[in-house]
Amino acid sequence: MRFAPTAAYFLLCVWLLGGAANAADNSTALQWQALTRIDVEEAYNLLKDNHPGAVPEVGDKVFTDMLAAAHAKALDRAAKVEDIEGHNATLAAFANSTGDGHIWSHDVFQRQELTWAGIIAAKRGPDWVVGVDDPKITGTELSGARIVRCDGRSADELAHEVMPFHASTSNEAFLVLRAGWLLVDDGNPFVHRPANCVFDKAGKRLDLTLHWTKIARDKLIGHIWKAPVGEAGFGVRASGNGYWIAIQGLSAKAQPVLDAVKAEERKMHEAPYVVLDLRGNGGGDDAYGRRLAEELYGAGYVKAVLGPSGLAGGCREVFRASPENIAAFAEQAKRFRKEGDMAGAELYTDAVRRMKAASAAGHPLTGPLTCNATRPAATHMEPSLMRGKMFVLTDAACFSSCINVVGFFHKLGAIQIGEDTGSDTHYQEVREIVLPSGLSTFSTLQAIAPDAPRKVGPYAPRFIYAGDIADTAALEKWVPGLATKN
Repeated sequence: MRFAPTAAYFLLCVWLLGGAANAADNSTALQWQALTRIDVEEAYNLLKDNHPGAVPEVGDKVFTDMLAAAHAKALDRAAKVEDIEGHNATLAAFANSTGDGHIWSHDVFQRQELTWAGIIAAKRGPDWVVGVDDPKITGTELSGARIVRCDGRSADELAHEVMPFHASTSNEAFLVLRAGWLLVDDGNPFVHRPANCVFDKAGKRLDLTLHWTKIARDKLIGHIWKAPVGEAGFGVRASGNGYWIAIQGLSAKAQPVLDAVKAEERKMHEAPYVVLDLRGNGGGDDAYGRRLAEELYGAGYVKAVLGPSGLAGGCREVFRASPENIAAFAEQAKRFRKEGDMAGAELYTDAVRRMKAASAAGHPLTGPLTCNATRPAATHMEPSLMRGKMFVLTDAACFSSCINVVGFFHKLGAIQIGEDTGSDTHYQEVREIVLPSGLSTFSTLQAIAPDAPRKVGPYAPRFIYAGDIADTAALEKWVPGLATKN
């Protein structure tokens, strides 16, 4: 059953006119609750019917237990919803509770006016601190101050209440990325807005009343909110007596960088150090990372350490052979053909063939969950071409295929520096749908990599950077000192 579009449209109009904010009309609240419940059930069924982790043969009790608990909690919240903010918060928490950053809920309509206390929080190590502040609102300069407690609760206790609506709390990097929401009010009815907080500013305790102030969303997020990650950009340059390779995303933009590395590879092989800057890298295609490794270390050495690339040396993806996944892959194959990506079209067409065959045979998956592929015995171990140290610079943005690339370089002997990466699972192939209300989206995963551990990452740096990870100039001054350490 799907909620009637006219009813969803009616509720949206009520919200825009301010009726939902007042929650004065009980019948409107009941409609919001019904609408939210329908969206929750759709999201639950999306995961139950299409995610490989929900298949009993996979034996992922962590996932199935989580899904059951998240579903029950979301239904409990749905019964208390009175407006669009409650609806959006319920779906967001449901997605985040899965612990997988590839499962999300995105709001189609967002509140354009937020309320803040003049503070954008940041997560630095174990501490919650003031990242950005407005002294005109706070009454004093607070930048860099540690948030000790709010309304008698520790900063961690406040975060335990607030952050599940904005991020998966299963990984430190996810908290770092969304930490700014700690003291920003987006209308979520399920969190308590504190009236008072205690701060520690250079050893001095400050007990302050919070002055909650309205602000345009675009102004706060677009102009005041400072991103907690860096921007590597794309390119290759000399840095000190070493080299700096910047790859902010594993997309076609990375190819010119690989070409530039190839042109300078002999110099890089002899350099005292080379830095691969992955700051701001949210993933893409890890094949770019593998090819970069081959240019730097030599294809023979990389093959010996990582094994052959592609299907020839590993396990094939195993797909959940559900009707919706089959339809989605068939549609994507058509899009690839239309765009001229024939390799992508063939991969997805092959996946459709495999899923249809599995479904016809009554199997929920397209193959076994154990990988019998064996790595050919190396008759000759080619040496690494790198004479100096290889550093991989990461921040909290590193996710998905970026995590895989960090894993490649770890195995090849590179030294990770900077901040912790995010974490991922062995589930793959994300797909997003619009929920029946039309107010939110929800995603699922459709495949599993049988040769990968259930959880991939997070990877922690050997050398932690305690300063501003976005300050490239400071990082370039910091790295040469690391090159002399054992």
